[in-house]
Amino acid sequence: MRNIPVDTSALSFTVAGEPEPKIVDRATGEVKRDAEGRDLYTIPLLPKPNDDRRNPVIVVTFPSIDFPQIPEGVQVRPVGLVTFFWQMNNRSGMGFRCEAIRPAEVKSA
Repeated sequence: MRNIPVDTSALSFTVAGEPEPKIVDRATGEVKRDAEGRDLYTIPLLPKPNDDRRNPVIVVTFPSIDFPQIPEGVQVRPVGLVTFFWQMNNRSGMGFRCEAIRPAEVKSA
């Protein structure tokens, strides 16, 4: 699996929904962890500007020690955002992952 860095310098991201734990086993509720043992979460983000109006929201996976309190509608910055191609059971797609979700830096006027 190859990670492709995403240039976010010309983009802003708005939270489009609440973060959710990435579940490994729905029967047990076990949360998936990264190599460092941190729980993984997903969060829907709306990138702007967005030239593709058909599917504007991307779901980004990120690690966190505690359950992240990130309200819907705020602007954030995905640190180290990468995309990757996945394929499993005759399905395939693009995924997004980052190292952290941080508050967006407010640009001074």
